[in-house]
Amino acid sequence: MQREWILILLDLLSRFNTPFIGETALNSASPAKQANTGLLIIFLIILIPVLAALFFLVRFIYKNTIGEKLKTTLTDDYKNEAAAYEKEGKFVSAASVYENKLKDYKKAAVLYEKGKDYKQAARLYEFLGMTQKAKELHEKEGNIEASAEVSMQEGEYEEAAKLYDKAGKKIEAAIIMERAGRRLAAAKAYREAGEYKRASVLLEKEGLAKEAVEMFGFSLRGQKPDSSNIEDFYLYAFNLEKIGEAQKALDIFREIDKADPAFKDVREKIHMLAPPHKEEDIDISLEGKSTLRSFIKNGRIEPRYSLKLWVQILKSLQESYNSGQPFGLLSPDNIVIDARNNVSFLKRALSSAYISPESTRGLSPDVRADIYSSGVILYEMLTGKLEDLGSTRVIDIVEDVPDWLDEIVIKCIKKVREDRYQGIDDIFTDLKALSKSKKEPGSKSE
Repeated sequence: MQREWILILLDLLSRFNTPFIGETALNSASPAKQANTGLLIIFLIILIPVLAALFFLVRFIYKNTIGEKLKTTLTDDYKNEAAAYEKEGKFVSAASVYENKLKDYKKAAVLYEKGKDYKQAARLYEFLGMTQKAKELHEKEGNIEASAEVSMQEGEYEEAAKLYDKAGKKIEAAIIMERAGRRLAAAKAYREAGEYKRASVLLEKEGLAKEAVEMFGFSLRGQKPDSSNIEDFYLYAFNLEKIGEAQKALDIFREIDKADPAFKDVREKIHMLAPPHKEEDIDISLEGKSTLRSFIKNGRIEPRYSLKLWVQILKSLQESYNSGQPFGLLSPDNIVIDARNNVSFLKRALSSAYISPESTRGLSPDVRADIYSSGVILYEMLTGKLEDLGSTRVIDIVEDVPDWLDEIVIKCIKKVREDRYQGIDDIFTDLKALSKSKKEPGSKSE
């Protein structure tokens, strides 16, 4: 605006041939002429704000008379337009006029609802703060989730959870219930959603330890321990033991043992939890005798003694077959040794580390299954552990074991039973040949 007035002033000055200040300095004019020019400038300076004030006054009068009348006329036109649409039953079109032209959002919302455009109606009711009405229309539209979101915004968590549950969004419902402090309700929703671990955590926080463990177990149904879930299985068994479910814990620890015999303290857990065997399950009394396990648990056995004890075990095993000793039960826990180094056997279930590969596939065990078990036992006697069985040779762990003995171990624990020794006598044949060569492990002639 100021720029326009400056341009007008310059135009007037040019019309009256008024010289600029620079030109006045260069041209000497008569005093009378200079006086006239000064009066003209003063006049123009006074005239400009007067004209500006006059402009705003005229605009104000126009706006509040003719302009207001025109505005009123336009509003009436919009109302008439909306009324016409409404009369024709075009409620959505009428609502659009009320919303976009008349800015009457409540009337627009009512008409949108009447025209069954529930989405637009709910949007406007939500904008107007009429949340209950907005939720009602979201549900009419079939968008229960949107209704739940409105409840969330209003802090109505339980209502939101109910709506999410109604929409089949169990996890969202559970999360909101948990946020609202309704742990049991949240646990129920998590369970229905198949989120058993999360449900278990909430039950434990509520002090329901037994129910929490049971819920955790649901997450492992239909699975077997492997590298991806073995930690979960261990935790499950650990918690079963903690709540007094010793037998169930033992069963799970045994499953873990089959997958990874060296996993944490699984073996110790099995020995600790295994119930004492009934007399009819044991062929001999253990009084004054020890199992081979008690020797191995103190560490590795020197190679020469390991070999002598192993040979005695194999000879005794052959004799036991004649008296009906079943195949597939050979392990350090089932081998009993008395003070005279006489060997006898128990008929107890094996830890998975000693079970032959074919037995785990459901094939009936034979002597080759026991040869596999005996090879694992010899490996454990020589090294004191089984963690590296199948991946590391004995000679890579123990320095004083000769190569030939390591080769015997390797042949005993071949995965394919046809690749192993086919009978215990075959092992003795190899050992006799080696004895003639005076290659007894640990001897000075090595």
